[in-house]
Amino acid sequence: MKIDILSDVHFDNYFYGKYKKDDVIKFYSQIIDLNNTGDVLIIAGDLGHDNEQNIRILKMIKEYYSYIICVLGNHDYYLMGKTNKKLFKDSFERVNSMRKFINSKDGMYCLNGDIIEIQGIKFGGCDGWYNDGFLKVNYPNEEFPITSTNQMWSNCTPDSKFIFGIENFDDIFTIEKEKINAVYKECDVMITHINPSSKKEHIDIKYQNNPSSTFFCFDGEKYLKDGNMKYWIFGHSHDKIEYTEHNVQCICNPLGYFNESGNGQWVSLKSIKI
Repeated sequence: MKIDILSDVHFDNYFYGKYKKDDVIKFYSQIIDLNNTGDVLIIAGDLGHDNEQNIRILKMIKEYYSYIICVLGNHDYYLMGKTNKKLFKDSFERVNSMRKFINSKDGMYCLNGDIIEIQGIKFGGCDGWYNDGFLKVNYPNEEFPITSTNQMWSNCTPDSKFIFGIENFDDIFTIEKEKINAVYKECDVMITHINPSSKKEHIDIKYQNNPSSTFFCFDGEKYLKDGNMKYWIFGHSHDKIEYTEHNVQCICNPLGYFNESGNGQWVSLKSIKI
């Protein structure tokens, strides 16, 4: 089985309110060889800020794949603009609606603490979230009260401004942790939006000494060590990252924003074969 990997596609950062099929396919044809796609496309979160647009573009791309498997990222929780705020009472209602739409389409899956099996390969995953693992692992002699970490979170990321229904930076991790526990021992390929390692060497070098990196990873050492997965696919960081930990190949292959990707020209698809 050939598996193609992307994350952080941020559809609305590229197509805004206009997204004719020809324009979408032309854009992705510079990243994906549409005549030689894999069996499965994994998108490790951050589809975009508009559910309807996300679904329509996924359906366009799906015509070139037998299966699309995704999880949702922090930007998929954002309530931005009047429309989203009218449609959804909080961020959880928005992501539940998007998962329902994706899972209703043939050959498309949005994992939420569950496993699907395709051609004998088990894919498990959930959105995942960050916790204080980076701080505890890399600054073991310092204390980080949740009030101060919340303040840093507010200063360093827009998540605190656009995600509704939570109070603390790691509230969603508490929810997602149970979903990780439900699948990590049973899958061949694990997918989360967030990096499962809090070690500095598994963060892009320019952020390795920045405490705010705690909002880009969680301490998943136990899962990497005790899990059954051979691959762990993640996103969130807009830097390409690959490392091996406890014989698990961990891969982040982001598209990122248009100015980071050269409007798609600087990004290449990552593929693996199992």
